Amino acid sequence: MTPLRHLPLPLLLAILAVASILPWAEAYVEAPITLGDIVRQSTNIVHMQVQKVDREKNLIIYKKLRDLKGVHPQDPIKHNIGRGGLRPGEWQEIMNWAEVGKEAVFFHNGGASETYFGVSWYQAYPQGEWWGMSHGEPFLLRSYAGKVERLPGIIEEMLAGKEVIVPCMVDGDKEALHKKTARIQRLRASLKLLDYNPKRDFVGWGVEEIRALEGYAGFNKFGTLPRTDGEAQAVSALDFNNDGKADVCLCAASKVLLLQNDGDSFTEVALPGLTGGARAAVWADYNGDGLPDLLLATGSGPRLYTNLGAGKFRDDTRLLPPSALGLPATAAAWGDFDADNKPDLAIAYGYHGLRLYRNNRPADAPLRSASPKLGDWYAIGPFRHPSGMSNFDAQFTPETEPFDPKKVHKGKRDMPVQWTKKSYADGSVNSLAEFGNNCATYLYREIEAAAPTRLPVSLGSDDTLTVWLNGEKILSENVGRACAPDQNRAVLNLKAGKNTLLLKICNGSGDYAFYFAAGEPELGGEPWFQDVTSAWGLTPDTPAAQLRGDALAVADFNADGKPDILYAAGQGLLLLNAGGRFTLKADSGLAFQTGKVGPVVLDYDGDGHLDLFIPQRNGQCLLFRNDGTGRFANITASAGDLAKPVPGMVAAAAADFNNDGKPDLLLCCLRGPNRYLENNSHGVFTDKTAAIGLHQRVFNSQAATLADLNGDGRLDLVLHNEGQESCILFGAMPLPNGQTPVQLSLNGTAVLNGGRVIIRNGNGQPVATAAIVGGHGRGGQCGLLPRFLLSPGSYKIELVSPNGAVTSRDLNVAATPLQVRCQ
Repeated sequence: MTPLRHLPLPLLLAILAVASILPWAEAYVEAPITLGDIVRQSTNIVHMQVQKVDREKNLIIYKKLRDLKGVHPQDPIKHNIGRGGLRPGEWQEIMNWAEVGKEAVFFHNGGASETYFGVSWYQAYPQGEWWGMSHGEPFLLRSYAGKVERLPGIIEEMLAGKEVIVPCMVDGDKEALHKKTARIQRLRASLKLLDYNPKRDFVGWGVEEIRALEGYAGFNKFGTLPRTDGEAQAVSALDFNNDGKADVCLCAASKVLLLQNDGDSFTEVALPGLTGGARAAVWADYNGDGLPDLLLATGSGPRLYTNLGAGKFRDDTRLLPPSALGLPATAAAWGDFDADNKPDLAIAYGYHGLRLYRNNRPADAPLRSASPKLGDWYAIGPFRHPSGMSNFDAQFTPETEPFDPKKVHKGKRDMPVQWTKKSYADGSVNSLAEFGNNCATYLYREIEAAAPTRLPVSLGSDDTLTVWLNGEKILSENVGRACAPDQNRAVLNLKAGKNTLLLKICNGSGDYAFYFAAGEPELGGEPWFQDVTSAWGLTPDTPAAQLRGDALAVADFNADGKPDILYAAGQGLLLLNAGGRFTLKADSGLAFQTGKVGPVVLDYDGDGHLDLFIPQRNGQCLLFRNDGTGRFANITASAGDLAKPVPGMVAAAAADFNNDGKPDLLLCCLRGPNRYLENNSHGVFTDKTAAIGLHQRVFNSQAATLADLNGDGRLDLVLHNEGQESCILFGAMPLPNGQTPVQLSLNGTAVLNGGRVIIRNGNGQPVATAAIVGGHGRGGQCGLLPRFLLSPGSYKIELVSPNGAVTSRDLNVAATPLQVRCQ
């Protein structure tokens, strides 16, 4: 079939109407088409709802909810799905979706039609009073791939002349479109944006806006997150861009997604150079610049990403020692194990055991990490050698004399020229046509670096290119070419302070231009992290070095102020920190089935000691009570509904979901509804799954975390799901009278795993505490987002780091929920 966008709709529909006798006409819409063009070409657009489904004959009867464009004469609207399609499974997908009450949008022009039903699109054409399905149209997901409930409102806004933003799948990989796994982008759409130009219309990566949710007593809004597909592992919530809103990180074996919270939607943030997934994603400010950085445990070894702010990250894996690289990493955790206020690393390598790496961050680390400041561009020209020597080979005065914007030079034919400030844009091809042909033009800028820095740059020119840095020629290309990005790449070795960059561009005739773009600065020098595995007691003959493990939790389990390590290997290894050395606590009392199990750290009984809840794949979870010395007792049998088997349980998260001051549990289940168990007190939990509405759907969740994402004070539930979109259920639990939720963001502090947060009242008395715990397991722990319920008044926040250092700040609480950055 000729693509829809290349034919007038009446002609296209006439062709499709005879598709039964023209087999070649039954084909997918190969060329991308905008939603605006679909709306423009349709004479009728109808918002429909499924009224009746005949699964024996594969018939769907729709009732018309309203006409969005034109007046459709039929009601009901009858679609014969049949058993057609161009690929196996197309009609089954439609019939599996079809249930009474579900909505769809129907586009037609009296002939062929396209129907969007929320999962995908299908094409149908008239057969008397019926419309017969010809085939699925997955490629129209490039036009719209959002919720069907939103589409009627979007169309009405477009018909009113407004511009809207719509979620669409990315063009390119046709198989990904068939499988509905293509990446989601948000594009501008209107009746004026008719040609498909995603570069022009691009708004951001990610999912559509958050929408209202009905029928769930514990939740009032719902937001979808992208699919990760390929063994979901973990999820975390933290404010990685320091804008006061909690963002989300989804970690799966196939991909890692960083989703920036924009308030009413989430935008995907890219990690440079990462092509696969990871088994762990853990965060800490390793370089002391106030931003949380990311360590990924991948199948090819750990990857360290430095957070540069504004949604940008840089791969600084080179800062890890050689012994940390090359082996498949299965888990990771940060902790200030030697009490020097620098986060160290614990990394598990499967059958290669657990290794420890000390952070030897240099004193000038913040300066080394700072991006150089690029000054304004100046240009001078044209220059031409009077005796016919090549302009490329000729030396003109801007090469031999210092930059002086006031000095007048002799240019082409001795005309006076001087340096002029220009508004050239980095990352774009900039025209030099004003300087004419057969000449040389010079470009100058200054670059300020806080410390010696390697700055990669991309260059292009029409025609020749010569580059000097601080007076030294570093690049010379005598070529004839049209200007484009990446024609030359170079690394500018910047010194601390002011650096001078000089470019010389020569052309013959025709176009005249240059291109310049700076990459992210590179951290050179020796690795910052040192392998201290044996020095800190984990010698090759110890169980931690010999046993395979795939989960870690770091916290102060014996209340001595030092972060300890729980390694999910063997039957659970508790490694106590004795001051830069770790010893196995053989009498910890822990015994559980390891392997794809993530321990959850919580103080369920409020005695100040950190207890453990451990999911088990056999469905029989375990609750261990800590006596404060790192010795645990299994009290599952007396834990109420927690003692009952939960089939398919794979992970859990703990937080005070019902706002009564005690941590509750959310259990993630495969092939069954997730479970919510409410903490009554003293370790007795009651299953309240149905009370909050979670029993209504199987999310197939592999991981979960709880945090306040929308700033309303209530905890929201982030679910990392297998085989379907991940999602956020926004909490609607009532808040207690006279108390205000306060969520702290500890992204850029020295308070690391093993530290504490203490809230003191005006009299200096502690009124609330929270232990900072973390590490990676299957699930999610919000160690960087502790939350409190406080009465209005004045308080002090004390941040107690693992070395005992205390940082404090004032906190004034009113009736409005607070989100506070502790920097």
